[in-house]
Amino acid sequence: MSLIRRAKSLLIGAALLLVLSLVLRWSVKAPDKQTLLDRVVVRLAAPLQGVVAGLFGRVSSVWTGYVAVIGVQQENQVLRRQNAELRAQLASQSALALRAQRLERLLDLRAQVLADTAVAQVISIETSRQFRVVRVRIDRGGVEMKPGMPVIAAEGVVGRVARAVGPYADVQLLTDARSAVDVVIPRSESRGVMKGTGSDHRYVCRVEYVLKKEQIEVGQDVLTSGLGGSFPRDLPVGKVVAVRRSDASLYQEIEVEPSVSFGHLREVLIVLSPPPPPDPDAGKRGFESARGPGVPR
Repeated sequence: MSLIRRAKSLLIGAALLLVLSLVLRWSVKAPDKQTLLDRVVVRLAAPLQGVVAGLFGRVSSVWTGYVAVIGVQQENQVLRRQNAELRAQLASQSALALRAQRLERLLDLRAQVLADTAVAQVISIETSRQFRVVRVRIDRGGVEMKPGMPVIAAEGVVGRVARAVGPYADVQLLTDARSAVDVVIPRSESRGVMKGTGSDHRYVCRVEYVLKKEQIEVGQDVLTSGLGGSFPRDLPVGKVVAVRRSDASLYQEIEVEPSVSFGHLREVLIVLSPPPPPDPDAGKRGFESARGPGVPR
């Protein structure tokens, strides 16, 4: 505002210069025709004319600066808007690229799983001490989800459908205390049953019914065995993060960290039909089929 007031004052000075110029033009005559009054006016107006001329120059300079500042501010606003638009476009393209990568991995997984599957979008995740669930929605029409159906992701096993209503379903996670999956540790060909711990501070599972004589080490992979007619075989389940052996038990305590980062799930596959049965000779080691999966001879 001070800049505008200053410009106004200088404009008034410029107007005075214009008036004086007109007076001088009317008063100034040829030297031989000048009267005493004409010469007095010329002598008095000359210094004033210089002052007003200086004021006019300042007005011109200030106005030019003002216009330049306004122009820079407008240009900055345009640049900021364009920058924000470019950032939004880059973020959108990045999000689309990540989604394309995730869907491509799901397509690869679907080709690997010899069963009918449907893609579902993760819309929420809920956790409690004993119950962990992911809520999903299927966009494909004509799909009927049922409790017990396996749910998998590109990284591995997610869990099972706990309940379903229309296109929505709640998925009981692998780490839920009521979850159990027949698994195998390929390096030692040891089978067991992986159960959720229901831990409230981290996602973790344990593998039960593995004899102490089996050579289980931290870092070994844990996969689905394919037994039980539920999950397809050889899907990643997790990695061994701890092994404990006690003289009071025949079995070792094996702690497993799931392969899936549940908090980052965006899309999953629902296995709608049972996968083909695995090789009947696979996974016989250390088990008595009459006693159920995961129980050694």
